[in-house]
Order: sequence, then C-alpha cells, then structure tokens
Amino acid sequence: MFRIVFKSIFFLFITVSVFAQQNQKKPFYKESFNDGVLPAGWYIPKVGNWDPQWVVTNQPYPGSYQYQQQAPPIASKSRGYHLQYQAGYFTDEDVDKGWVKKNKYPDGYVVSAPINCSDKSSVILRFQHTFRWWDYHPNNTAGLMLGVSTDSIHWQQWDMRHEVKSATDMFTPLKEEINISRWAAGQPKVFLRFYWKGLQAWYWMVDDIELCEADKKDIGVVRLISPSESGNQFSRHDELQIRIRNNGTDAVAEKFIVTAWNSDKLIATKEIDAAAKIMASGEERDIAFTDIDLSKSPVHKLSFDVKLSGDENPSNNTIRQTVSSKASVLGKLERWSKLTNGIELQSGSTKLKVLFYKNDIFRIWLTPDGEFSDPAGSDIIIDQKVYNPSLKITEDAKNIFISSTACKLQIQKSPILFSLSDNKGKNIWTEKSPLTFGAKTVQQLNYHQDEYFYGGGMQNGYFSHKDSLILIEKGGGWDNGGRANPAPFYMSSRGYGALRNTFDAGVYDFTKYMTLTHNENRFDCYYFVGDNLKKILDEYTSVTGRPFMPARWQLSMGDANCYNKKGTTPDVISKIADEYIKHDMPRGWILPNDGYGCGYTKLDSTVTELHKRGFYTGLWTENGVEKIATEVGTYGTRICKLDVAWVGPGYKYALDGCRAAYEGIEKNSDARGFVWSVMGWAGTHRYSVVWSGDQKGNWEYIRFHIPTLIGSGLSAQNCATGDVDGIFGGSAKTYVRDLQWKCFTPVFMVMSGWAKKDKQPWVYGEPYTSINRKYLQLKMRLTPYMYTLMHESYQTGTPAVRGLMLEYPNDPVTMGKATQYEYLLGKSFLVAPVYKDTSIRDSIYLPEGKWIDYWDGKLYQGKQWLNGYHAPLEKLPLFVKSGSIIPMYPQMNYDGEKPLDTLSLDIYSDGASSYELYEDDGVTREHRKGIYATTPISAEQKATGLTVNIAAIKGNYKGMLQQRAYSLFVHSNKKPVAVLVNGKICSSWTFDAKDKSGVITINTQSLPVKSDTRIVIQMIKV
Repeated sequence: MFRIVFKSIFFLFITVSVFAQQNQKKPFYKESFNDGVLPAGWYIPKVGNWDPQWVVTNQPYPGSYQYQQQAPPIASKSRGYHLQYQAGYFTDEDVDKGWVKKNKYPDGYVVSAPINCSDKSSVILRFQHTFRWWDYHPNNTAGLMLGVSTDSIHWQQWDMRHEVKSATDMFTPLKEEINISRWAAGQPKVFLRFYWKGLQAWYWMVDDIELCEADKKDIGVVRLISPSESGNQFSRHDELQIRIRNNGTDAVAEKFIVTAWNSDKLIATKEIDAAAKIMASGEERDIAFTDIDLSKSPVHKLSFDVKLSGDENPSNNTIRQTVSSKASVLGKLERWSKLTNGIELQSGSTKLKVLFYKNDIFRIWLTPDGEFSDPAGSDIIIDQKVYNPSLKITEDAKNIFISSTACKLQIQKSPILFSLSDNKGKNIWTEKSPLTFGAKTVQQLNYHQDEYFYGGGMQNGYFSHKDSLILIEKGGGWDNGGRANPAPFYMSSRGYGALRNTFDAGVYDFTKYMTLTHNENRFDCYYFVGDNLKKILDEYTSVTGRPFMPARWQLSMGDANCYNKKGTTPDVISKIADEYIKHDMPRGWILPNDGYGCGYTKLDSTVTELHKRGFYTGLWTENGVEKIATEVGTYGTRICKLDVAWVGPGYKYALDGCRAAYEGIEKNSDARGFVWSVMGWAGTHRYSVVWSGDQKGNWEYIRFHIPTLIGSGLSAQNCATGDVDGIFGGSAKTYVRDLQWKCFTPVFMVMSGWAKKDKQPWVYGEPYTSINRKYLQLKMRLTPYMYTLMHESYQTGTPAVRGLMLEYPNDPVTMGKATQYEYLLGKSFLVAPVYKDTSIRDSIYLPEGKWIDYWDGKLYQGKQWLNGYHAPLEKLPLFVKSGSIIPMYPQMNYDGEKPLDTLSLDIYSDGASSYELYEDDGVTREHRKGIYATTPISAEQKATGLTVNIAAIKGNYKGMLQQRAYSLFVHSNKKPVAVLVNGKICSSWTFDAKDKSGVITINTQSLPVKSDTRIVIQMIKV
C-alpha cells in the first residue's frame, strides 16, 4: 500500500540524497576545501563581540555542553577538509549565564568569493552537509541559513534544517540541490553565504560545493522522511515515506516508477501517474509505503529508486539509508564459524566477532547491520597484532566455549550471553542480560559484593568506584567531580580490565548491577585478564601504547605566565629566571607566553638565555601547532601546552592535537616530546601530561587532588597533576602543603597571572620560601629514583603514583576509599599529604611490613592506622618501606648543573633487598633503541653486619661516566666496627646516632662503574 502527498514549491528545489555520481552535468564551479584553508576571496565577518567563527578543518566537532561526544568529521561523502561551525563549543557550559541570560547568540557566517554565472541560463547549487541544532531559547529568526546574493548585501535565504528535529544525531551527510536560477542565472557576480543564526548549539559542517546548469528532465529522490536514521521502534506494520521532486526545468506529465528495497531485496513498487496530476518544475511529493514488516531485525539497509523515461540526471534517482531501532536486544545464535583467532556469530542481521590477540587479551565486537566498523581506527588501539594465542574451541547444545591458557569464555546460545572465568575456573564476570544496542550500546554484568573498580581516566576527587556511577565524558567543571581527562577503561579487583574502543561518551554504573553504556550503535570492547591490577595495566598499555618516557629535566618544576604582556618576551629573563637564581630555587622549564593572545617576541634569544639559567622553554599553544617546526627546530623550544582552545573539549580532537604537538617536537629535534593538555582520552598517556584544569588554591583543592592523581595512574595516566596551589586564590600555607606532596609526583608546575599573588615559591617570604626550597631540592636529589619509576611505567604501564592496592592487593583496607588520602611513590615511599589547616594528620594507614618515618627515623609496624601524627607546616608525613634502597644524585638546582659523578644510596636495610637503577642520556630518544644502562644494587642484612653490592653497570649511553663515587646513608642504630670497600678498609665513614635514629655515612673513592663494588659494614669484629 502507498499514499501520495502533494506539495508545490516552484523555482526553489532541494534534493537531499546519497547517490552514485554518474551522468551529472559537469559543474562550472567547485569548492571542496582540500587545501585546508579558507579559499581565496572567501571571508568571515565578525558578527558580535565574541569569537566563534567558521573554520576549515578535517577534525570532528569537539563536543560541548549537553553534547559531550564528538560529531565525526563527515560533512560529505568524500570526507576530509570541510567548513565547520562550532557554536556549541563556544557557548559550552556558559550557555545559561553567558548567552541566554544576556540574550546573545553565537552567530557567525562565511561568504564565498564572487562566482561568475553571466553565461548560464540556469544554475543549480549542490553541496553536502551535516548538522545538529538545539531548540534551547532560539530567537525568532533562527536557522541554518543558506544565502544567495548578487551584491553580498541583499540575500535570498533558506533554512537548511528542513524537518530535522532538534538534537538529532546525523551520521550520513545530506546532499542538497537548489535551483537558484532566479537569482543567479546571467549574473556576473553571485555570492553564497552559510549563516548560523539565533541558535545556541551545536554544529554545522559543509563540504563539496558545486554550481552547474539544470537539466530539462530530471526527477529525483529528495530524502527519507520515515523511519528516522536511529531511535526507531520497528513493527510488522511500519510506514516508509520518502520525498521526490521534479528537479528539471520542464513539467513531468507521464508515468514513472518508485521502488523500495531492504538489503537489496525489492519490498514495494509504486507507479505514479503524473499525467493525471502534472508535476510542475520544483514540485515535490511525499510517497508512503505502508504495512512494511521491519520487526525481524534491529537494523535495515533501505534504498529507494525513482525511474522516469528520458531522465537526464539519473545520479539523484536513488537514496540509500541504514536505519536502526532505539534499543535492540541481542537474540539467539543462528550460526557461527571459526576464525583464525576466534569465532564469528550471527543473530538475525547482527554479527559479532570474538577475537583473541593474546591468551589474556580478547575483543568482543558487535555490528547491528552485519558490517564491522572501527571508527577509532588506530587512534586508541595502536597494536592489533595477533600473538599466537593457544585456543581451544568447543560447543555443546547450549554453549560455545573458547579456552586459552589464561581464561575461558562461555557463550550461551539462546539468548547470546557471555561469561568469563580464569584458567582455574573462578568466575570473573557474567552478563546479567544480553547486549543492548541502538542509540546507546549497553552491557550489564552481575555484581560481586567483594568487587572493586578503578579507572575511567582522571575523575577529579575519586579513584575507587565501587557503589558509584562515573561519567566517561568531558564536563563537570574542573573541581571535585569534574572529568578533565576521562578514559573508556576500567579495571576490576576480580582480575580483568575492559576498554571500549570508542570516542563516544559513556556512563559506567558500578552500583547494584554493573551497567556499562556508550552512545553508539555498535559494541567494541577489549578485555584484559590478569591476576592483579599491575598485570592488567601492562596488558592495557600493550595495546593502547605505553606512557611516555619524560626527559630528566621534565621532572623538575615548570613556571608559566604571560610574561609577554608588554610585547617583550625577554622580560622573563630578568623578572623571573634571575629571581629563581637569586632565591637559590630548583627549576626545570618555563612557558613565557601562557595566556590567550599572549604571543612572543625575540624567542630565539630568549630560549638561549633561559637555557643558560637552567630553564628549557616551551610555548602555550592557543590555535594550533602549525608553527612548531620553526619554534622547535629553529628557536629551540621543547614544550607544548595545549589549552582547550586548541585541543577542544576532548576525545579524538584532543588526542590528535596531543599527537601533533608531540610529534612536532620529535620531528624537529632530537628531544623527547613534552606536551601538557586537558581533555585527554584513552591513548593520551602516550603523548602528554594530563592536568586537572583551572582551579582555586585552597584546602579542598589539595584534598580532592590526592585521589585524583591515584585514579589517573590507574588508567595509565602516569604523568598527571594539577597546578601548585591552583591558578586562582591560594595562600602561603596551602602553597606549602600542595608543593610538599607534589614534589613526590612525577611532574608539576606553577601558573601565575590569575591570582592576586603570583605562584613562584618565594612570593610569600619566610619561612615559606625556605620550606619550599627544601622540598624542591629533595625532589631534585631523588631524580634517579623518580626517573627509574618513569622507565618502569614506560615498560609496563604501572604508574609512579600508586594507590595502595597496587602493591598490597590482598589487604582489604587498601581497596576502597579508606586510603584515598595517601599513596605510594613506587614501592618505597608512602606519602600522606596534609589537606587541612592543621598540624595533626589522622587516619594514616601503614600496610604490611615495617615503615620508617623519613624525618626522624622512627620505626612503625605495618597493618595499623596512625592518628595524631605531628605534622607542622614544614613536615610532610612521609614514610619509607623497610628494606628500601633509594638512589640520589648530588644536590643541584637544575638537571645538568653538576656532573652525576657521585651516586648516593639511602639504605633502609631489612634482610635481603634489591634495586635496579635505570639511567640514559636524559634528553634524547636514544633509549628507544636500547641505548641505556642499568645498575643492579642489593643489600643483605645479617647479624654480623650489612653487605651492599653495586653490580657492574649493564649497557651504555652517550655521556655515561666510566667512574663514579658512592655515598651510602645506612639507617642503623648501631655503630659499625669496620667498613670495607672491595675488601679494603675504608676510613671515610661516620656514625651519627642522633640523625634519624642513627645513620652510618660512607663515602667511597671514584670507582669504575663497569666493575662490581662490594661494601661490607661489620657490626662485630671478625
């Protein structure tokens, strides 16, 4: 059955379609924006007192308030560079206070260069576009307005939204055909305008603009009216409705045929008798096919075709569209087959693949329409190699089983349900209900009462998510609860991790039932099986990439501000760099142009002079990284800080920005990339420090950052931080307390220019200056310990800042939020920051083992809580695990200030212990070629004394010293009777019973590093 609706519109006709390009009249004007810049003669006027503007880009729409996910950069079938307007990005979370309340709109338009149509008797305008608009407080002239003019002053306009509803996601480009002959034919100058007007959000993408002459006989399909592209509820009696239009200059007065197809099968045919009702030029008709059964599948590949004898332009005769249901549930298994590294399943039109890449890494991949897609490509997953998993595939009447050496995946047949167990038979997870897909894809798992969850990227204020709901999306501001750097990854204490291979936003609900949702109509999840969280992080980073390995100097403090306010960047030398020297302050790098529109001058000489004073120089990047070749290769900058104006609010846009900056540094120098960014995603850890955004320095700021950094590390964001004492507000006390604990994290910086007082460590005077100096100097001394942790993370994904559960997974106290205000730096240090205005620190948990107070040497037994710990302002609660060996370099204020010819070892002996020191040149990328060195160090405590073995160094690197002296600080309450170095009596030692409850200090001569060194401390005469 069918029905026809007549609509008459003359002179203007619009055809929206996705059709084959054949037999079209050759365009006399084309613009596809392939050069990546605004074409010559095009211009973008300023509309208001704000700066949203049309851009030429090949990037997705970056996301914004109430539309956190990105829109793919598909403005046309050809893809690539296109015109894009990002209204929602500019209004973002300020839409109510900054825009609606002030009755402002992020309007903006772009105007073409004049086009000569003087010799054309008819003109057809074609272009492709996608958009998403919002009906939130529009004005009465709102629209996505296409304009045509002959003087660029007076415009004929059409609203290109058609019947597309507010907040509709558009995944297939619309193709427009507009007969503009009335206004353009015979005109020497014709201008085109695309005008975003009177709407608060979200975006408009335009591409492949063409002008050509019209055909006399041309009928085409305009668009599919129903069903919608997604979100449908299919039944046995659905209606299919399309719009056709007479695109020709002549009327149609004869019969023609319209057909409907589903998955290339003819389902309906309709003959239209235009002789009975002539179709005038420009007239459109809606045709509906009723009683169509779409109930048997959640996805349909529909196509419609119109055939008119003598049609001069068959290229617009067909439209194809895939439509899907709002929510479909995976049904029973109909067939399955083996693949090289897994199996393929089918249920109706829905197909799934289960693919094993290793014995402990596998993927479940669902496509509703039978065509597997991977929109993220290699952006998130960079290693899809198959590493010869050992698989055994069996089945019985009700299930299929895939077993590897690490796990066993059970697949129930009716309905399809997955269940995972380890190689010992312990259940890891079981689906509570079948996978649901449509507008969102949902997996629901049964909940184990003893199960804890971690990950989700940087979730400000949180690391343990048991009984919580977390959002995997940009937003929430920068304070507690904000999501500055989310990641679609989580780990469970049951022995697995899961990564959704997507850039679409999600929600992970870890409450009564685990409900894991992402806003996409496909399911693509990698699973990692391991008996501990470290193993899972290792697997996760084996496919997403390891955390980047920073240079040594990158572990020192950074300083940022707009030091170019007067247009003289060299001012930073005397006003800031020399002040660091004057105050004897450790330092590492500086950003002299941090701020919107700050810019820089005389960068080359500034970089040179700053380097003489111990600073590397970086740049705050506002609008792109196109100048990076000159800035890095010629001027010598080595850091890029990417703010939201460049990286966008996250997802693929941000990841691409980080990669471009990181690779820009490495392609133009021998240095390691060093990037700071917000709005990261899974994979950002390969390139960038992630920081938590712009906040106010206060006690609450310190409090919520402790679990924030722990949680970031549990998503492999090894270098995560927040600005010291925030960028706003702050005080002398909060500055000291924040700096103290951040000296026991890999990276950090201060950012001035936003608060009444700047943020350098001397601004509050004494005693604060001396306290800050003390901790910065200690951080510099601990560089070899921190650098070795960086290499461990680079090799395994294990972060330097560790929640206690990483090292003590069998201690239930460490699993939840009870220990959220303390952490481990590696295995040796336990840090318990003071986050209140008090000199007493309560609720410090010491896990199993013996712990020594770093400041006074007091010994504590583990598995206990400390309350009432005395922590005056100058004292950070800091404990060392008994048995630790901690390497230190000579005291210096910047990396490279002094030679590393003395290695200090802080030894807390307890039975047998060992440590392996990692070193390389500290600057270049040679370590990636295996050019580095390690030094095994061991200590064995017996009743007779202590033996320390420093083994011969393994490996080599440029600048490696052939000899070095050793200084040992051995914590002991007993004075030795003798010290021997390589069998010879050593007289260069002292014992101080009052220093940290007793310290033996031993200084050796310079010794060859390629030979073993053995130091024996005798406690009794031999």
